[in-house]
Amino acid sequence: MADRVVRTVCSPNCSGTCGINAFVKDDKIIKIEPASFPEPGFERICIKGIAMAMQRIHHPDRLRYPQKRVGERGEGRWQRISWEEAFASIGQRLASAREQYGAPANAWMTMSGNYGFKATTTPERIANCLGGSVFSHGGMMGDLSCAMGYLPTLGVGSTANDLADLPKASHVFIFGRNPADTDHSEMRFLFDAMEAGVKLTVIDPRFSRTAAKADAWIAPRPGTDGALVLGMISHIIEQGWIDEPYLLRYTNAPFLVNDATGALLRGAEVGLEDKEAYVVWQDGAPLAASDAAAPELCGRFEIPLASAETLVCRTSFEVMLQVWSEYSVEAAAQICEVEAESIRGLARDYAMAERAWLWAGAGPQRYHHGHLAHRAYVTLGALCGNIGKAYAGVNCLDGAHMRLAFNPPQAWVSPEGKKGQSLPGVHMLDIISSGNPQPIKSLWLSSYGFATQSPNFQRFVNEALPQLDLFVVSEQMMTPAAQYADFVLPCVSYYEEEMDLVAGGEHWYLQLRQRAIEPVGESLNDYEIFGGVCKAMGEGEHWQMSNEEVCQFVLENHADPAINGIDWHTLREALVAEVKLPRPYVPLGDKQFPTPSGRIELYTEQLREMGEAVAIYREPLEGNRSACAAQFPLTLLSHKHVHSAHSTHMMLPWVKEMVPEPLLDMHPQDAAERQLQDGDWARVWNDRGEFEVRVCVTPGIKRGVISVPQGFWQGAFRKGHHAELGHIVRNDVQEAVIETNYPVWDIAVQVARA
Repeated sequence: MADRVVRTVCSPNCSGTCGINAFVKDDKIIKIEPASFPEPGFERICIKGIAMAMQRIHHPDRLRYPQKRVGERGEGRWQRISWEEAFASIGQRLASAREQYGAPANAWMTMSGNYGFKATTTPERIANCLGGSVFSHGGMMGDLSCAMGYLPTLGVGSTANDLADLPKASHVFIFGRNPADTDHSEMRFLFDAMEAGVKLTVIDPRFSRTAAKADAWIAPRPGTDGALVLGMISHIIEQGWIDEPYLLRYTNAPFLVNDATGALLRGAEVGLEDKEAYVVWQDGAPLAASDAAAPELCGRFEIPLASAETLVCRTSFEVMLQVWSEYSVEAAAQICEVEAESIRGLARDYAMAERAWLWAGAGPQRYHHGHLAHRAYVTLGALCGNIGKAYAGVNCLDGAHMRLAFNPPQAWVSPEGKKGQSLPGVHMLDIISSGNPQPIKSLWLSSYGFATQSPNFQRFVNEALPQLDLFVVSEQMMTPAAQYADFVLPCVSYYEEEMDLVAGGEHWYLQLRQRAIEPVGESLNDYEIFGGVCKAMGEGEHWQMSNEEVCQFVLENHADPAINGIDWHTLREALVAEVKLPRPYVPLGDKQFPTPSGRIELYTEQLREMGEAVAIYREPLEGNRSACAAQFPLTLLSHKHVHSAHSTHMMLPWVKEMVPEPLLDMHPQDAAERQLQDGDWARVWNDRGEFEVRVCVTPGIKRGVISVPQGFWQGAFRKGHHAELGHIVRNDVQEAVIETNYPVWDIAVQVARA
């Protein structure tokens, strides 16, 4: 029998953020069950969470005490030290680097291994308090291309309907997403939808577990989703299925574009009273867009100017039509390696659906030009009037976590206005290795399995690490990256956290995490660790609040009324509260778009000089039609799977029982050409690295594509690791919007028998 039952929260980067009832006996968890929520449908549990509670907390390799390196980096020789010594030694080195190189020489970087608010935001907080640098993590996650397709057009980084509303759609179109494995907590709502008669179409090069449940599966060539959607758009326009009133009222499609410059016309150029107004054509003359009731959607016009010159212009939509003429259905079919009739059918299904719910995953964005896929999704949604429409929309990611953690109270992250600086994490290796734009002499990682989840770890070891005077890792296990640290500091698991706010990754509940058991060994949470260092440096004035006081302060001072509208005392007692939103929740339902024009900007003026004023398609950097394809003809994917959130759970015995080793999915024809059979060892390589793995021959993957499950640690492969084959190449358009996105799947390789 348990001594007590504690409601807490499991929050790895699976986005489920499941409420958990932990049954505790003698300060050990003996079982866990799903916790209740105010409404049914959110009680869930999975093998990851069970194994985390039962096997990771007291794992033999669990870090229990602060450790200091006593051998060479990577040698694996450690000395146990006290927290006092750890805080003092690290603080002294931070102070020394600050004195010699300036405060920004000390840098922090976190990732998404813990969805708790403190874990997510305290690295930025300590960087600000000490005037240091914080490396951004969105680009290194490979998750920024969605935002870089949304921001220029919609003015927001991402939106999504409430997934519990899936049964109210009429047809769901999933592009490059596998919720059966990666959103399995929400998969029940998709099953509910299908039982209610909602149609499901999955677009994915892999026959995923989600595709196996779909009414239709379309397998495009990797990285060509943008061309597929542009082919759909071509057919929709040809058939007259666009929502013209929507385009005229809510998009900048009718705005006039200067033929000579590509810039949108302003009132001053054509003598209008409102000199800053965007201009349309109505009743044979230019007019301020805000005054127009029935502007032209298409057309080319000549406007006589006072200077006796003639200004030639076209509507934005006319420009789009000219650009999109390259993407006929047949052209798109040739690019995507999908039958033309399949594209026509997909276009018809989307345009004719009463409530077309487009659900975009991370897959399409993880190519060098991945933002263009999301740009195409937004364009398709707008052309059919689906953005801001209930149970439809262009959905990527949304939930209470984005409200809570992505826009935290400034009084929390920047106490008394203290500010450090942000550096692009995707360029971290270049910045550290070169010392440009400034030297970085210390790096502190938290919630980040850096060695397995980022490319070129060996480059970090060989080029960046020698430039660092201090490398600190906060961890629960001695990961491959932690092996190279100067100090490894033990942090608590979800079940040992004294208190934290945890908001839904893809649902609209805020939960208060409670401690279920005492910390293992001398483990502390990130707030306590960073606060201990600041106090040792004599700068601890902003780290005096208790864990509970932090949670109350953040809730009551949050800028978002959906968050601060939750009463602290009510949350403290109930431990879960709904983030109050209008129901049904319709993202951008008020049609008030935070763009320069206040409309959906299908024509993006600021990107015109980069050739991306409108949605277009660009080939993957290392696709099978690229220059390197002759030597490396296959595209390497690294798919997520249901058994682990990235690398977090891969060392746990129950997870190992289900996935004892990584297997390389390969199409039968690709395998036969290389004389490979099921279970054979294969060498996978390119000019950056190699690994060896057993082959799984399957028709469930497109020819020319191979895929390995991600998250396995380096020792799981007979040789090497798939992350070493990755790369990051600067993308100027993405840099102009935010920063380059790590193209996780834009990787060309060759395979042979090992």
